[in-house]
Amino acid sequence: MSLFSTTSKTQSASYEPGVDGLRALAVIAVLFFHAGFQAFSGGYVGVDVFFVISGYLITGILLNSCIEGKFSFLRFMARRVARLYPALLLTLVLCLIAGFLLFSPDDYVALADSSVFALFSVSNFRFWLVSGYFDTSSATNPLLHTWSLGVEQQFYLIWPFVIFLVYRFNRALLPWALLALGAVSLALSQWYLSVDTSANYYLTPFRVFEFAIGGLMVFAVDYRKRHTPGVILYEIIMAVGIALLLYSIFVYDKTTTFPGLHALVPAIGAALCIYASPAKYLGNIFRNRAMVTVGLISYSMYLIHWPLIVFYKYYIYRPLLLSERWALVIAPFILGYLMYVLVENRYRRVDLYSWYFKQTIQRVFALALILVPALMIMTSNGMSFRMNDYFAEHMANSPRFHEEQYGGEGFAMGSQVLGDANGRRKSAVLLGDSYARQYAFGLNQILAANKKWVDTSFEDGCFFGPGYTRLLDGVPRKDCVERLDYALKEAKLSKVPLLYAVSYQNYQKTMGTPDGKRVDFPDTETYIRFLETNFDAIHERIGLTNTLVIIGTPPGAGSQVGLASCVDRPGYLPLVCAKYLELNEEKGNAYALNRSLEKYAQSHKNVEFINPYSVLCAGGRCVTMIKRKQFLYSDGTHLSKQGSAFVIQGLWPRLKAIFEK
Repeated sequence: MSLFSTTSKTQSASYEPGVDGLRALAVIAVLFFHAGFQAFSGGYVGVDVFFVISGYLITGILLNSCIEGKFSFLRFMARRVARLYPALLLTLVLCLIAGFLLFSPDDYVALADSSVFALFSVSNFRFWLVSGYFDTSSATNPLLHTWSLGVEQQFYLIWPFVIFLVYRFNRALLPWALLALGAVSLALSQWYLSVDTSANYYLTPFRVFEFAIGGLMVFAVDYRKRHTPGVILYEIIMAVGIALLLYSIFVYDKTTTFPGLHALVPAIGAALCIYASPAKYLGNIFRNRAMVTVGLISYSMYLIHWPLIVFYKYYIYRPLLLSERWALVIAPFILGYLMYVLVENRYRRVDLYSWYFKQTIQRVFALALILVPALMIMTSNGMSFRMNDYFAEHMANSPRFHEEQYGGEGFAMGSQVLGDANGRRKSAVLLGDSYARQYAFGLNQILAANKKWVDTSFEDGCFFGPGYTRLLDGVPRKDCVERLDYALKEAKLSKVPLLYAVSYQNYQKTMGTPDGKRVDFPDTETYIRFLETNFDAIHERIGLTNTLVIIGTPPGAGSQVGLASCVDRPGYLPLVCAKYLELNEEKGNAYALNRSLEKYAQSHKNVEFINPYSVLCAGGRCVTMIKRKQFLYSDGTHLSKQGSAFVIQGLWPRLKAIFEK
């Protein structure tokens, strides 16, 4: 007898096709969101829909087992493992194989580490500790999506005891207990938005309310079966549920504070769709054969879609074309179907009492299939022997290339001296985020050599403007305001130029006021007009006779993945990223925006615009390396120490003239 026995859940009398159709909507939303379709800016709420569905189904299963007197935690967990792990194990194995062929040693170690956490269903803890869901660093981790599986499995460990104990104490109290648990979890989630947004997103206690909402639907559906609503009421409830889901999918984005109260919209929407699934007309949206089929394979689709996107983007080392986005949406339907037929559905049930010695060995082998390679990867520095020999000597000492080589490394945020003060009058004040701090290495060297110094006011991830700041997960950053006030005060009192550099293009969708009010821009042109007005306000604050120096954005390395990830990768496959080590200037970061800012400076007195393109792009071609040995960028967008020195050296005649004006 094999470890897992196959069954067909659709043969069950209790099967609800509308629930699988709802799963289809959830996975489709996630697919389009991860493929980069901006219209699906809130597609991540598909995971929340999954949580509500799980709460509904699992609560029903547990309650029925209690009623029948057949409650068994071991049998329940065995079935959950059989439901989730075969397809997950295959996904982990495929990721480790793909990582061997594609990933740099550093990225391969991170993948191996993530695979171990995923294997033991604690991925959510790993990603809570090392990154945020919307961080660019998350874009290179093929197993980021397994955080939700960790939450699911942890829910499975807790929920059976909640249902069983409350049922044994007083069955009538069960819905009230779920309501109380959900209310506490929701209140905790809303409060923690201002404490730790990453923990709030990833950790199970802050998601319990979504499972509880699903659990409450068991009692609502039971009541519905005994007191059938009218046909029109069914349609109204379904319409409201669909509207709530579509609103969250198409209106929410990465700036929406989440989960907290905002998560109630998709959660309640999913709950209403479950309740009204028998709706004669609108119910067919979820009960039709196409949606049900997608719902059946949704778990396999979810597992395979994110690694597919990550590995493809990593390999091509450039932004996705529209045709490629569509291909990455379509492919998971095909691959998910194959995984469902060959693995998931084949091994979806476990006969707990047939687990004899032979099956124990099979289980140990399954674990070893991941643990042994992962351990080998982590203890061999990501199997660095796979590296391209040409670049190996340059990358050998940089397993954390960006952290070590970034032009601002060693220069703290806040205020400090760049150059040689030694009693001399400061030459300028440099204000900005990491796009300003990247010049610290080059400025410090050349200023010291020329017996000059510049004061700084750095704060990474900040936008600086009178009356404006960046909203981080919907919360205004007060430190940005403090850094701005310091820089404006110093520039005005010292009567020196203010150098201003930020990642202009990154704040269009995260702008707000210090009191937390969001500021929206319907298009880029409106945003540029806002930047110009902001420069007017800054210039007025430092004094119109003082010089305001706007530093443009460098062209970048042609990818968000980073230059190091191109040169520090195996030589098994063609190095297609190498052709992006140079790029046409119009393909560079903020090329059009830089030109708009330059026009603004030309039309205003005592305003200068300095364009890094003038140094990095000769004849319309922008370089990312010098003599294929010196890396000008530490990641996809930030200058390295060598890049910082190179750019500042090229800009020095202009800067010196401004300082001595």
